[in-house]
Amino acid sequence: MTEVFNYSYVNTAETERTTEAKSALGNGGGWLRAIALALGKIADAMGERMLDMARDIDTLQRQQKDNPDATIDGKGLTELNAELQVLGQQLGQMLQMLATIVKTIGEGNKDISRKQ
Repeated sequence: MTEVFNYSYVNTAETERTTEAKSALGNGGGWLRAIALALGKIADAMGERMLDMARDIDTLQRQQKDNPDATIDGKGLTELNAELQVLGQQLGQMLQMLATIVKTIGEGNKDISRKQ
């Protein structure tokens, strides 16, 4: 006898979404939430780096009142400010990317469920 292989993308997607919905009830999430949380942790780490950099700038400004040649790790105020600006731009891009990813996946799921 020959076995017939019948694959239905819609049925597979429906089964996966049902499984995800059931598991989301138990842990309060789902894979979309897990992606958002993982990317959010990366954004938090970038924000912490910015705060550390801002503290370094503040410390250096106080040190330079007494010693105008003071640096932190060989970096002056201009270099630290430039690095802080870069981190700010990177964080902004990361947050925009996060919003775009979550929105795109969410809309894709909506479209798949609407077509069933």
